[in-house]
Amino acid sequence: EIPKATEAHTRHYMPTRDKTAKVFDAFLRFNDANHRLIVRFDVALAEDERSELAQLVAGLTYLGRAESWAEARLLTPEEVQIINEKSSWCAPNQLRDGRAVRLLAALPENEFASWREEQIVLASEVLEKSERQEKEAKGKKFTASDAKKVRSKVESNYPSDTLAALQLETSTWQRQGWPQPPGSRWIEYRVPDSLFEQRPLSTLSVSPQAKLVEAVLLAIDGEGKRGTVRPLMKRALPLMELLHGESVRKATRDLEFENLSELTGKQNDGSVLRGHMHAHWLPLSLYGQDRIDHVLVYCREGFSSKAIAALSSIRWAYSKGINRLSINMAGMGNVSDIATQLAQNAKCQPDGLSALQSSCFWSSMTPLVLRKFLHRHGKKTAEGQIREELLQRGFPNPASVRIWTSSEMVSNDLKGFVANRRRDKQQPPCIATWAATIDFDEPQSGPISLGYASHFGLGLFRAVTKA
Repeated sequence: EIPKATEAHTRHYMPTRDKTAKVFDAFLRFNDANHRLIVRFDVALAEDERSELAQLVAGLTYLGRAESWAEARLLTPEEVQIINEKSSWCAPNQLRDGRAVRLLAALPENEFASWREEQIVLASEVLEKSERQEKEAKGKKFTASDAKKVRSKVESNYPSDTLAALQLETSTWQRQGWPQPPGSRWIEYRVPDSLFEQRPLSTLSVSPQAKLVEAVLLAIDGEGKRGTVRPLMKRALPLMELLHGESVRKATRDLEFENLSELTGKQNDGSVLRGHMHAHWLPLSLYGQDRIDHVLVYCREGFSSKAIAALSSIRWAYSKGINRLSINMAGMGNVSDIATQLAQNAKCQPDGLSALQSSCFWSSMTPLVLRKFLHRHGKKTAEGQIREELLQRGFPNPASVRIWTSSEMVSNDLKGFVANRRRDKQQPPCIATWAATIDFDEPQSGPISLGYASHFGLGLFRAVTKA
């Protein structure tokens, strides 16, 4: 009998001789902490056998991997009768539908004896043929005594019975080239999918937090053996849109929260939230190579505890050419604290942290798309639109704004970005991309993102020195 559960996993790096290997350990978290996993064997035991089995079961400290701690006991005949009347069992090869799960089990004693004899005969024939050819090459005869020695040598490689097979060291049967432990067999069960169709666990409580949380940092692990195949920065817009949609889905469908305006960007009546009060999804390449390895979800008004619970429950995403991206919450707090913590990580590149720093001088990190039609003069020039939006976002009027030339954008690899949202979303008046350098009289704290789709990674600026 299998209790309902939610699937999860842990990940860590296992040290090897010359490097570390990423290890995933899957586990199930049972919805009812007091639920039991009940295993039944269709066998009749004598009283002394039951007593011995009860002692063995009581000494069982883990089930499966060594990390899977367990407390086990042998049920009484009365308990078994009650359970059999109420429970539906998952038996081998019983269901056609459901998820296949294979378990390794020992062969019955009679089947093991037959298997052992068959393997010994086959192995003896091969070894005997080799020994006979060697003898004949030397001009000697292969005698019955030699055949007996061959069989004795082969027999020594096989455990004498099932109990001996169970005690065989893993290194022994692997060294002898066996694909699985001798005397074992695979048994297939079919676990109904309904046992895993549970609402996801909320990883954080939704009680009010004491301190304002203006930023949540998400880590992205991609495909490949070491999880380093991550999306290119040039595909930031579609990935940020996807993560935004996933956060809204988690909040409204899975966690069944009401409208969270800091995530949806809409008020309860469906009208658009003005003033850039909702979340910005900002791509970061902290480890370099121009690939997105983290995402800073930033809201200057702060996130509610429910919004944080929704963000922390995002688990998977995808990008062009990458079928599966693993998403995990890496931290939360204010931007300066997160930047300080990341700076202590030797893997983080200084340039990757520049969007989170403070400076008088800022230059484009991702290309800018203008929100309004471009005019040659007045407030709707590229410079005029940048100044206007900076004021709307609470920044002072900059001392200067310099628009980059096309060749400067090419040399800084700011061409070729995805620059418009999905077709069913608002489109820019013109998909032309721009870049700029902004000088303030006083240091300003990041992040700074401007223009069309600035909530999804476009128009992001980085702090730079005056040079």
